Amino acid sequence: MKQRFSLCFLISFLIVVLSCGTVFAAPKVIKGSSDTDTGTDPAPSASNTLIYDMTPVYPDDVADGTYPVDAVSSSQYFRITEAELTKSGDSMQALITISSTSYSYVYPGTAAEAAAADRSEWIPADESTGYGRFTVDVEALNSEMPCAAYSKKKDKWYDRNIAFIASSLPSEALRIKLDGKGSTIIDTQEAAMKVIYIALAIIIAGGVLNHFVKRKFYE
Repeated sequence: MKQRFSLCFLISFLIVVLSCGTVFAAPKVIKGSSDTDTGTDPAPSASNTLIYDMTPVYPDDVADGTYPVDAVSSSQYFRITEAELTKSGDSMQALITISSTSYSYVYPGTAAEAAAADRSEWIPADESTGYGRFTVDVEALNSEMPCAAYSKKKDKWYDRNIAFIASSLPSEALRIKLDGKGSTIIDTQEAAMKVIYIALAIIIAGGVLNHFVKRKFYE
């Protein structure tokens, strides 16, 4: 009897462990480039590069207007100190301010793509405030996007990644409701349903195992 109980418990436990990975979002790290203009970036930390899997928020889910928005960067050398999101029609743009004037251009892509692109596609810095400011197109909030940066000192493009956090927008700016982790309420409901399905699977699996184990020990 104890052997039967232990076997059923062990298999049910394994089902729960394997299934939880499909229900609970794993952390997604925006990885920084190890080849920087002033040295090697330290390992990503929760303070400026770690975002959790969130629901991408597209222009249709944002009301027209201009709003302050939180932004994170993959590199301490491209630290975004301020960002302002403007939504108009079917597009979004963000004006970002970095903490230095080390970069003269940015490009919406990788460093290799920027180097190969026509110079007219490079986005020049506005340094009128004493800091580097750039206006970039934003396809979606809560989503990592490449933003190559051109170092004045090294005369070279470097890979950077940035993300804009939808939950930091004023409540009136969003046409959808997000939970505390940046997922939509629909996503939360779907996750709850997955938990129910997993529980049902465990009950059914336990019943089947109980049947076969009972036959083995009592027939």
